[in-house]
Amino acid sequence: MPFISNKIKKTFQNQSTHNQSTLKNIEAIRQLLEKQPSPELLINTLKHWDGEQNLYIKNYLYWTMCTLSLIFLLAGLLFSAYYLIVCVVLFSIGVRYRIPTTELDSLKEQLRIYVLEQTYQVKFHHDDIPVNPTLRDHPLFQLGDTENTVKILLDGQLVIKQKTYHYSVFNYHYTYQTRITDDQGKEFYETTHCDLWGVLMENFPFKGISISAHYKHQCHLGIEWKSSDILFNKKHQQTGVNEYELVKFLTPERVLSLDKMMQTFYGDFYVHPQTSVMCWLFNESPLAENNYLFQAITVNKLAETLEQLKMPKLQRLQEALTSLLKTL
Repeated sequence: MPFISNKIKKTFQNQSTHNQSTLKNIEAIRQLLEKQPSPELLINTLKHWDGEQNLYIKNYLYWTMCTLSLIFLLAGLLFSAYYLIVCVVLFSIGVRYRIPTTELDSLKEQLRIYVLEQTYQVKFHHDDIPVNPTLRDHPLFQLGDTENTVKILLDGQLVIKQKTYHYSVFNYHYTYQTRITDDQGKEFYETTHCDLWGVLMENFPFKGISISAHYKHQCHLGIEWKSSDILFNKKHQQTGVNEYELVKFLTPERVLSLDKMMQTFYGDFYVHPQTSVMCWLFNESPLAENNYLFQAITVNKLAETLEQLKMPKLQRLQEALTSLLKTL
């Protein structure tokens, strides 16, 4: 029994030492993050970390007490209510000495946001950002008959030829109702929820231009046009409000860039004729991540997973936008 008792005591002492080391590393990494290093410098510092590598929380005592409390709970239900008192005491001890993982989880989330924002030069929005009121009547945001909600997910900027272009990536959620008749001839309405994503860019250099593949009716601007690319013409409806603007915009070089954009995210490209707000709408989220931070249990592993942290679809979107903006 003394051997077992010493073994248990040593296990819990090791747990305490390990957790103190982890908490110390969390604080040190947070202080490093406050200096706002470049992602490359941050990752390099973590790769050559001095001291202990621990970056996970041990809660052996908590789980042991929870297991014992369940045993005494069962005994209390089967034999005597006195065991229930022991159950409560054991569970209280476990909760008392449990170290929450919230600090560690919060640090990993801070690192994720910081590295992605610095790498892609964007700013994520976690709260609902009100959309410009002029966009509420945008034809591409009127697809639903019961709900049309636009939520800004991030803001970014691209510097092309010494000019800065600001853009936003958004989610557009809409619902519509369909009248359905069941087998008994009773009619009822079924609500369908849909999500689309896209890019908004204010002060686009052109006005009244539409290149549409999906929502051709909503995007039609009056004057139909054909580019010099026959394949592009087959895939996309091209309309505008001014023939001169269409001729200026749909140059062979720009049509090639637009085709690249549509291959990246197939959808609708629409520049409002009055506000010159450009909207590029498509049906898949560009914000998918290669995120393996949950696997990081050491500082070196954290550096490795931060190095792997990528948003490949956002990168392709930025490349496609850059290709178009270079032609303007």
